[in-house]
Amino acid sequence: MRVLFVTPFFPPDYTGGAEVSLYHSARGLMQRGVQVSILTINMRMPETADHWYDLDGLHVHRVRFGSSLPGGEIFDPRIYRSVRREIAALAPDIVHVHNASGASLAPHAAARHAGAPLVNTLHDHWLLCPNNMLLREDYTICDPAVHPQGCADCLRGYDYWADVPHRRRLFQRLTRGALFLSPSQALIDYHVAAGYDPDRFRLVRLGFAETPVQASRHPAVARMRDAARTRPLVAYTGGGVGIKGSQVMLEMLPLLYQRLPEVRVALAGSMDFSTTAAFQQQPNAYVLGRLPFVAMRSLFALADLSLLPSIWPENSPVTIFENYQAGTPVAGSRIGGIPELIDHGRTGYLTPYGDPAALADAVVEHFTRPAVVRRRMRRACLETVRTEFSLDQHLDALQAVYAEVAA
Repeated sequence: MRVLFVTPFFPPDYTGGAEVSLYHSARGLMQRGVQVSILTINMRMPETADHWYDLDGLHVHRVRFGSSLPGGEIFDPRIYRSVRREIAALAPDIVHVHNASGASLAPHAAARHAGAPLVNTLHDHWLLCPNNMLLREDYTICDPAVHPQGCADCLRGYDYWADVPHRRRLFQRLTRGALFLSPSQALIDYHVAAGYDPDRFRLVRLGFAETPVQASRHPAVARMRDAARTRPLVAYTGGGVGIKGSQVMLEMLPLLYQRLPEVRVALAGSMDFSTTAAFQQQPNAYVLGRLPFVAMRSLFALADLSLLPSIWPENSPVTIFENYQAGTPVAGSRIGGIPELIDHGRTGYLTPYGDPAALADAVVEHFTRPAVVRRRMRRACLETVRTEFSLDQHLDALQAVYAEVAA
């Protein structure tokens, strides 16, 4: 079987959860004998490009356009032509799209007109919402069941694109023929509530190759390694990003230190000056800044507990899988697909989103549990990622969908 992946980004370019999961999927399929090609194509880049490169055995075609065209956010004819050429050259049995922002819906049209079966893995809410997050301007969540055609009050930040009248109806029409893969049932439910046919969706959990955590020489992580030997360590890697719960963290820390003054909190990720200063005012809070991938995994392994206080309905956060692979429990928000990944009390804790006091309670509960129970939780995290969210299980489900679509 030949599979062509189409994605706006791919390593070593920006690597969020979508790109990390695609990398593991593509590598795993290649090792199973599937012929894999990757077209990373984007219309919103600072300069044009058209070249091939290899990454760990994967053949990647990078196509970049330096400026978008009028209406190009919905349909870019340059991307359409590029995808048609790629399909003609490679003759794939399946075209598999990851994300659309930056690539428009042109890959969908190109595959449909070429007669190539297409599946699309959903990593966020781009079919439903211009900001991809179902967040309103006041940071409340848009309920598709209440606003089936959109709330018209989207948060105009982050990746805000294709804000056009009747957007959901238009996107349903432009993506006709595609089968959507979702890593969480919650994401499927949101789309069905907005009017999408449930028969167009398949639940395919993410899975990642199990790789040993390497000790990082990063100075900030080395400092945390010394701290972890003597005092409890909590990790938060959302930086100053509001949707990742940075404000929740700022309000939670004083409440936590009133009850557990000995706990150290490592805060990683990009932050602006004011957020950095606010975190640095807290005792035993260590601002590490943005860390490379290896260093981040090393930090997870050092931590006794990792925090994910997201305030938007995340789909299937990769950071949970990374923590589980390090044997680290996660305290996360009870929102979106997060509750499908965290077994409360066994692999972590679930708290109401946007509730600093509840998050502090979860951290206190964790460190007041006997050490033998906390060690049991670490083993449960490792067991869960190996038995429920393994790469082999993901690939089995993915190939079953490919066979269904190809037939």
